[in-house]
Amino acid sequence: MNGALAGGPYAITGGLGGLGLCAAKMLVDNGSSRVLLASRSGHVVRDGQGLEAQLQSLGVAAAVMTGDSACARDATALISTRSFAGVLHAAGAGDKGLLAEVEAQRVQWMYGPKAMGAWYLQCAAVTVPLETRVLFSSVGSGLGNVGQANYAAGNACLDSHALSLR
Repeated sequence: MNGALAGGPYAITGGLGGLGLCAAKMLVDNGSSRVLLASRSGHVVRDGQGLEAQLQSLGVAAAVMTGDSACARDATALISTRSFAGVLHAAGAGDKGLLAEVEAQRVQWMYGPKAMGAWYLQCAAVTVPLETRVLFSSVGSGLGNVGQANYAAGNACLDSHALSLR
């Protein structure tokens, strides 16, 4: 990680998941003053993977906020009420099912945090001078993994959003 990017405070959506906590640790280890970990539930859900211990290892450098990036109001509250050097969007949801079995509600569940979360964060950050914006996507949008149609759709949208920001 480039040390020049790690000086100020950062917000991480999906901050209490494995990817979010890994990113937070990298930022803190490289000199970030604070990380705000935003999560729908506000707590580590899958502790069997040692995520609670990872959160504790961040100590006072980390704060937790309950908020859903797939909700425009929560995304605005996250971005507009604090000053950040950057935002890392690692929010997502998992779901499996063949395309013929996928219902609209399941697509919305998967698509919301990843794709809509990126859009709402972009809208909230229009007037905020962010040094860094990172969108965590997956190769799942291009590989065509069996049973991952809604996951692929959310990641493909996120990839397109990232290209439009360039």
